[in-house]
This record gives sequence, C-alpha cells and structure tokens, in this order.
Amino acid sequence: MSKTILIDASQAGASGDMILSALIDLIGDDESIIPVAASLLIYDPAIRVKILQDSSYGVTGKRLIVTKDKDVRFTPDSLNEILNSVAEELELSKKAIDFAKKALSEIIDAESRAHDTPVEKLHLHETGSVDTILDIVGTAYLLEKIGYLYDTRFICTRIATGSGKIQTEHGLLEVPVPAVTEIISKHNIPVHSGPAQTEVLTPTGAALLATLVDEFIESTESFIPEKQSIGLGSRDLGETPNVLRFAVGVIEKPEPDEQPPGTTQKPPEKKQPPKVKDEATTKKHETPATKMKHTERKEMFEDWNADEVVVIESNIDDTDSEVLGNLFDVLLSEGLAYDVIMIPAYGKKNRPCFLVKVIAAKAGLKSVAEIMMKQLGTIGIRYTEWSRLKAHRDTVVCRLEIDDKEFMVRVKVSRSADGSIINIKPEIDDIIEVAKATGIPIRELKPRVVLQAQAITD
Repeated sequence: MSKTILIDASQAGASGDMILSALIDLIGDDESIIPVAASLLIYDPAIRVKILQDSSYGVTGKRLIVTKDKDVRFTPDSLNEILNSVAEELELSKKAIDFAKKALSEIIDAESRAHDTPVEKLHLHETGSVDTILDIVGTAYLLEKIGYLYDTRFICTRIATGSGKIQTEHGLLEVPVPAVTEIISKHNIPVHSGPAQTEVLTPTGAALLATLVDEFIESTESFIPEKQSIGLGSRDLGETPNVLRFAVGVIEKPEPDEQPPGTTQKPPEKKQPPKVKDEATTKKHETPATKMKHTERKEMFEDWNADEVVVIESNIDDTDSEVLGNLFDVLLSEGLAYDVIMIPAYGKKNRPCFLVKVIAAKAGLKSVAEIMMKQLGTIGIRYTEWSRLKAHRDTVVCRLEIDDKEFMVRVKVSRSADGSIINIKPEIDDIIEVAKATGIPIRELKPRVVLQAQAITD
C-alpha cells in the first residue's frame, strides 16, 4: 500500500539538518545517521554529529548538531566523488543514489546559475562543505532505511523562505539567497516569506525538497496524520518555532454531494477529541515506591543514551540453511535490522528448529515482518517492544604511517555516563584494507590503532 507523507515547511522553511532531524525522529533511532557521518570522517576528520531531544517554543522534536572543520571545502567534482564513494560504502540502492545525485546536482547547478559561472570553474562556499554530503546522502540513506523511498508520495505545504538579509561568505545577501531563488524558479515551488526575519530555507533544504516532493499543496485540511515527527532548526527565530514537521497519513477524499439542488449542505459534525484519562484518577493509583522507580528510571535515561526497539521472532523448523543464511544478508544489508540472531532449539513434535530473533527500530516492524514471512515462509511472527540503555559512542580517525604511506582508520569509542572510556574498537573494514596494503597481520594492527586512539581520546 502506498504511503503519503506531508512535509510542513510553512512556518520555518527547511534546511538539510532539519530534514535529517525529522527523519531521525520518525525512525526513532538517534544513531541511525551515525554510519553516514562515520563514512565522511576520511574527508573531514573533525566531523561529529549529535542528536538532541529539544524543544522550540513548546514544540518538541530532534535537533541535529554537526561539528566540522570550517576550512575544509570541496569543488563540485570532489563533492560528486565523495557522494559516490560514501554511497558505495553504505551500499545504497540505485534509487537512493539517483536521489542523492539529483539533489546535489540541483545545488551545484543553482550555484552555477546564481553566479553565472561554469560548473568546472565554480568555487563553492557554504555548500562546498562536507555536511552538504551528510545532509543529502543522509536523507537518501534514512528514507531507504525506513522504507519511504519506495511507493511513497510526498506532499508539501507552501514553503517559508524568511526575509531580510543574511551575512554569508559572499557578503550580505537578500533572503532568499540567489541559489535558493534559482531552485524555486526552476521548479515553480510555491513559497512565502513567513514570520521569520532571517533565512529559513537553505540551498540544501530547497534542493532536497525539490527532489523529494511530488506535489505542493495550499491546504492540509484533508490530510489525516497517523504519525508525525519534528525536526528542529539551529537558528533562533524569535517567537516562531523553528520546526519542520513530517507527518505520515492519508488524504481524506471528499464525499460526493448527494443533496438535491438548492438545498444547503449540512456542515460536517466536528469530531470529538479523544477522551483523556483524568490525571488525578491516574495519579491516585501511583504508590510512593512506583513514583520513586519512575524517577530513578528517568534519571538513568538522562545519563545514558536510550531508545526503543522491537524484538521480532519466529520458530522455524521447515526451512533449509541457505534460506536462513540469506535472511542475514537481506535484513542487515538493507539496514532494516540492528542484529539478527538464530538460536538452535527443539520445537513441536521434537523437531530441531531455529529461533530467529531480529532487533530493529520500531518504525521498521512491518517491513521486517514482511521480509521474514516472504523469505522464511513462516505464517506469523511475534514481537515485543523493549527499552534500551546504550553507552555514548563516538567515532574518531587515526592516521597510521607505515613505510612512508599514510592510512586512515576509523575507531569507535564507547564511554560511560561519567565520560570514562568503556571500549575502543577499530573499524575492521579499515584494518583489513591496511593489512592488505602492508602485509601486516590484523592482530598486530589493531593494538597499534587502539593505542593511538587512546592517546587522542583520553
């Protein structure tokens, strides 16, 4: 069944980080963007991403904070090369790669037209940084991960651009800036200034929406949201909430007018809001001990990273090993599962079987269930929802010099709530590449990398 997603950019426009934040909020996994950021460390070792649960004038959502080296800039050709390399490493599908290439092309072409300069001679400023690739490839990666790159219709409100002037590396520019104006004109995107007196529609945001949106709408009255997410922007817009809303839902088809001509149509009855439990009634059953547990749990969640996952499982006793093995590749390569586990067991009628358990984001439940049923032939699955506490994780890049050659190795560093290091783990794919190039065994390379990582992280 096709899905419809409404993007509400009517108040605070859109930027690349806001789109990523909204998708991360929709997926429900703060670490879903980490693989994309990690793949960019080789091009900008300073890049870091952090996801915060935050609010803007009473509206709560996710805010993506990106740290980067502001002096690292790339040419259009370099950006395309980086996009291809990162897409290959992330094993993006052809559809996801085409989406990312089109969005990047929109930015480069718009900058070229805005400055009346051929692409091969174009010098990019803000859009030439590595976070442009993070925004574009990250959007393609997350859309594919959640299953919204296929059989999904995107609609969008009239987009707020902001007003006034903004200081850029090109100097003081009118809002919207020339590159955004070029994208708006090319695609006839309906826009308005909106309440913000600064830039709220960036070139990356405009390019992503121009690539993603199937239809722009003037009214959202017929749209019935079933699930929504909020991406927060980084700028202070005064009393205007700096939010971008994604909503998954359906468009209600208007009922045909069956009344005789000349009669007045009865206005539709207002839907009654759902009943809310009386707070006093709910609280009176809460004992002091229960209240204390809730408080302790909340404090624990504030100290550690926390999220919600589903564990999906099924007993399989009539499928051969080749089919079972392929399930790992399908679920993990498509990014639908965090982990896949198969436990030997005995089932009904004393038959040897496997208990197949899949850990996935809550948003991926239906996609994983469908794949399990199709791949394994099982007629049903079980699932439970679990809360997780996770160590804080970061990725750093270590430089190895071996025989006058320099190698870049990514290293994952896990920390406890107090900041102390729990574990340092080099990225095995990078270690394998160094081992192949130098002939040094992996078991000798790993300790060298760990020692160097300790030196730069302590």
